[in-house]
Amino acid sequence: MEVFCFGSGSEGNAFLVRTQRTSILIDAGLAATTLRRLLRSIGVGDHELTAIVVTHEHHDHVRGLAGLLRWQSCPVVTTAGTDAVLRLGSARRLTVRYQHWLEIGDLALYPVPVPHDAREPFGLRLATCHAETALFTDLGTVTDEVLAALSRANLIVLEANHDRDLLWRGPYPKWLKRRIASPAGHLSNDQAAYALAHLSGSPRTIWLAHLSQQNNDPRLALATVRARFGSPCPHQLDVLPQAGMVYRWNFASSQYRLTRDSDQG
Repeated sequence: MEVFCFGSGSEGNAFLVRTQRTSILIDAGLAATTLRRLLRSIGVGDHELTAIVVTHEHHDHVRGLAGLLRWQSCPVVTTAGTDAVLRLGSARRLTVRYQHWLEIGDLALYPVPVPHDAREPFGLRLATCHAETALFTDLGTVTDEVLAALSRANLIVLEANHDRDLLWRGPYPKWLKRRIASPAGHLSNDQAAYALAHLSGSPRTIWLAHLSQQNNDPRLALATVRARFGSPCPHQLDVLPQAGMVYRWNFASSQYRLTRDSDQG
C-alpha cells in the first residue's frame, strides 16, 4: 500500500491510496487540472483511477470533482446523503454505508461516521491484507469508533486543525469560531493529541492534517502532540502541508518521502 497526499487544508484536500492493482482518490478538493497533473506525475493517467471517494460535500473536498470526471470514468463512491447534495447527474456512483466494508479492487474501505457539519460525512479505514490506513481530516469530536480505527492503522492521517488560543484570539467572526470549535466542527491540537495518546503497540506513521493557516502553526501542532507522548516520541510524526509538496508513504518500507509540487512536471 502506498498513500500520497496532494494537499490538506482549507485550500483543498486530496489523497491517493494505491496498490498494485488499485488506485483510489480520496476527495478532490484541488483544481481539476492540478489533480490531473499530480496523478500523472505518480503514474496514474487519464481513466486509470479505480474510484474516487468523497468523504463529504464541502468545497475544499469536491472543488475539482466535476472537472476531473472529464478525464476519469471511474465511479464516485460516497454516502447517500453526500450524493444527494453533490447531484452528479450521469456520473457512475457507488453508495457506501457506515461501518460496512466495501471492496474496490484489492483495497477494502470501511466508512466510519464522524461528527462534522455536513450531510453524511465519514472518515475511512483503508485496508489490504498487509497494511491499514486511517484517514480522518474533518471532525469535531473523536468518537470511540474513530479511536478504534486509529488503533488498527499503520498510517494515521488525523486532523489537527487549530490551536484553541489562536482561534479565540484570531480574526475570525464569533459565529465561525463557534462553528470550528463545536463538537461538529474541527479538531484542535489538544483533541488530536489526546486521541493519539491512546495508541499502543508498535510505532506508527502519523500525519497531522488540515491545519488552519490562520489559527495554527505546524511547530505548535507537533509540539502539542509530542508532549502527550513524551520524549522520545515512539512514532514517526509530521505535518501535512496545505499544498506545494507531495507526501508519499510506502508500507513496504514504513517510510515516506517528500517531493515538491513544482518538481512534479
